[in-house]
Amino acid sequence: MSVTNGSRRAFSSVLSAIIISGVVLAVGGAIWAFSQGAMTIAAEDYAEGVINMTDTISERFIIEHVGYVSDIDDDLHIWVFNYGDVDIEFKIQIGTLTHPAELDDWLGLASKDMKRVKLDGFTPESGFELNIKVNSKRGNNALYRFIVP
Repeated sequence: MSVTNGSRRAFSSVLSAIIISGVVLAVGGAIWAFSQGAMTIAAEDYAEGVINMTDTISERFIIEHVGYVSDIDDDLHIWVFNYGDVDIEFKIQIGTLTHPAELDDWLGLASKDMKRVKLDGFTPESGFELNIKVNSKRGNNALYRFIVP
């Protein structure tokens, strides 16, 4: 028995259609998997950004009190009160002095809590005006003007 050219072409057409269909399905599956992964990452980034924005908006803190008595200890005491719903990390700035001075060091303060920060050896002159600024890690600020007694 011999096979004619016509039957070979039919077999070839079916085989090529199956191969092309397989390639199309494989490429389509790869594109679908890539887009699903990309959308998952984008959705997670968006959700994290919204949560961070909500925390930034929910941050509430003030400088409750500043105390300095040169006769006792020559230290400036600053009380920071967090009356917000989120914990904060902050630094204190007085002029060019920043406490803590290290770039990656921050003072932590839990929600609904107060912290006294002692600046050792800070000796401003009597009658001197101090502009005290508390900067949170999220970018919020609290200001306090203190006249040294």
